[in-house]
Amino acid sequence: MWERIGNRATIVTMEHSPASTRAHGSMLIGREGLVVAVLRDGNVALLRLDGEWYDLPEGVQRWAVAWDDLAIHDPAGESEVAVQAYMAGFSKEGRVLKQHAVVPGTKVAICSSPVRPLAFCGWSLTFSPNVPQACAKCLELLDASEREDSTVTMPTP
Repeated sequence: MWERIGNRATIVTMEHSPASTRAHGSMLIGREGLVVAVLRDGNVALLRLDGEWYDLPEGVQRWAVAWDDLAIHDPAGESEVAVQAYMAGFSKEGRVLKQHAVVPGTKVAICSSPVRPLAFCGWSLTFSPNVPQACAKCLELLDASEREDSTVTMPTP
């Protein structure tokens, strides 16, 4: 499902989407946009609709739409959307909170630490290597992976 981020999509029905989206179905069907996130355990796409805000229902540019209600097109260009490969996971030692790099869909950081995602509404934060709480071991593994063809080898437990 994660490979669908960055794809172009057209809304074709409103049968499976959340009620808040279905309420505006007549104005949304036929509109195109870019998939910018995966929500609700991979069941819903956050779609950034094409066009200006004043031409869209309620002026909202991003809508949660079920995958089954979309027609997915070819992936967009790399410059159109930045896709982060890792989500943020958190661990706590005493009063110290650490942010770890986590492969989406797992609960173990790339440094092998057990982590908990900080998820809200089915959406998780993207790992940010620039924050002071970022795990040094995760940063080291990511830095090594950039030097070795951008792949991270998961450490064995």
